Amino acid sequence: MSIKQPPIAISAASSPHAVMHTHRVYKVVRWLLLISGLLSLLYTSISVGVAIGVVYGPPQPVVQTPAAFGLPFRNVTFTSREDHLALRGWFIPGVLPDGRLTSERTLILVHGLHSNRASPLLLGLSAALARRGFAVLDFDLRGHGQSAPAPLAMGLFEQRDVLGAVDFLRSGPLPYPDLGHPRVIGGWGDSMGGATMLLAAAHEPAIRAVVTDSAFAAIVPLLRESNVPLMFLPGVLTAIHDLYGINYYAARPVDVVAKIAPRPIFFIQGAADTVVPPDNMRELARAAAAAHQAHIQTWMVPGANHIESFAKMGDVYANRVAGFFATALGSN
Repeated sequence: MSIKQPPIAISAASSPHAVMHTHRVYKVVRWLLLISGLLSLLYTSISVGVAIGVVYGPPQPVVQTPAAFGLPFRNVTFTSREDHLALRGWFIPGVLPDGRLTSERTLILVHGLHSNRASPLLLGLSAALARRGFAVLDFDLRGHGQSAPAPLAMGLFEQRDVLGAVDFLRSGPLPYPDLGHPRVIGGWGDSMGGATMLLAAAHEPAIRAVVTDSAFAAIVPLLRESNVPLMFLPGVLTAIHDLYGINYYAARPVDVVAKIAPRPIFFIQGAADTVVPPDNMRELARAAAAAHQAHIQTWMVPGANHIESFAKMGDVYANRVAGFFATALGSN
């Protein structure tokens, strides 16, 4: 009597069809991983390249001096506070009605992005203020003009330059020894220079009054509207932080502007600004006004685009700025 053997079970996993299917899955996974890695490498490479382009740009040459406006001046060199970068500028004494020179009330003027102390706005306003009795310290921010090369930090590191200017005015070598050190210091800045001035003044009470023209409330929202492709912006910001230690998300004068009170602030903004939208001034003014004993003025200039208000308004602009500082800083 023969005994039937039970049928041998063949695992589906060991069938030729299943083995081929498994190999295809592995191959697809490997290709997907390879493509993912290549795309990640491409994204990272583009982000790093854009980041380097954002933080470093060729400095603009300093093409004229206050002598073009018939003003006396001295070349000065000082260092930023904390990281001690070499900064170059001009000290322009104020001219009193009787022709005497003064440094009693000195204003630190700060230029904007990819500009320098010789910009038409900065030199023109410096001349106008000097003729109204205010001494002026114009200087090139780090990475601009003739100052030390440095990555662009949108005010976060540049505020150290303004603080270094304060230190220079208070205790540095006197550009005009007979005039002595200033009795009181004020600050003006345009665009990124205005944001930088707000950041610096929030930490330095020696800056007794502030005027900003076209200052931004926060930089990242503006970058979303810039030439940086939106899909690459997170990678660019990460690369800037990892390569240079700069957190653009923290470049937010709106978060600290209330600390300036009770010192007065005058916000100026072009109503037709396409670079820093006018809502930035409103946001800054609201934040500043929330402080106890805040003293805030605003001026929305009709028809003015980015940092065009002085060019459009001329003496009206100069008189309003000089009048604000005269009230805030007192007379000579």
